[in-house]
Amino acid sequence: MYGILAWPPQDLSEWMEELADEYGVSGYGPPHLNLRQPFKWRWSKEALRRGVEGILRGHEAFRVRLGGWRTFGGGVVYLRAYGGGPFERLYRALEPLAEPEHEIEGPSYIPHLTLALGMGDEAAKKLAEKLPQPPRGSFTVKEVALVSDDDDGELVEIARLPLGQATSEKHQNKR
Repeated sequence: MYGILAWPPQDLSEWMEELADEYGVSGYGPPHLNLRQPFKWRWSKEALRRGVEGILRGHEAFRVRLGGWRTFGGGVVYLRAYGGGPFERLYRALEPLAEPEHEIEGPSYIPHLTLALGMGDEAAKKLAEKLPQPPRGSFTVKEVALVSDDDDGELVEIARLPLGQATSEKHQNKR
């Protein structure tokens, strides 16, 4: 299975990992913001990398604003993220690559960073109510990580690809 995601800044990632340790919970892999739902790919990793890279050329870096803690049914605790129009356009541009593995989020995906999976719904709600606000209010997504999961369920980074690369190249060529 493959994913296209953004890694949060190191300080936010470490903070979320410390919270997970403190409360004895875990998400799927290190903290990350999915830029589309996980999917299967039948062709080569290189073909996928090139396809994603081509899509990213049409999308500039964008700011993600962080909200509060929320829950999804099934015992998921997450930090809400708001990327606005730029996030939405990128998400929609990446969707046609392949069908999602499962329709996890449904057609109206809610951007988020997962802290915990597999808790009871009531325990998840109680945890979300007592978690502190993040140490920062936003971060900028400048690059995208293309990942797969290995046999042990760990996320393995295949490539990091910059947003808006074609625009950056144009500016460099004008100098």
